[in-house]
Amino acid sequence: MAASICLRVRGDEETRSYFLCKDCDVYSVWVCIEDFFTDEEFMLAAGPIPREKGDKIIEQIRKCPSPNNMSCRCPTHEELSDTDFG
Repeated sequence: MAASICLRVRGDEETRSYFLCKDCDVYSVWVCIEDFFTDEEFMLAAGPIPREKGDKIIEQIRKCPSPNNMSCRCPTHEELSDTDFG
């Protein structure tokens, strides 16, 4: 895994885990979402994410002082909570 971050998106808990495929040189992301209202969890995978875009996301996550804290109010959490995962 290249990087992971926990976010609160529209009330739901969302964990995004980014992986780099060294053979393909692109990223994929696994997203685990816990629905706030139903308390159900589901996962989805997305990709490919171009290497350049993925590198920027990873760099951004690494700037966060606490990526596993969905209550963190740093610029990384604020920006990624307002964007899709790829």
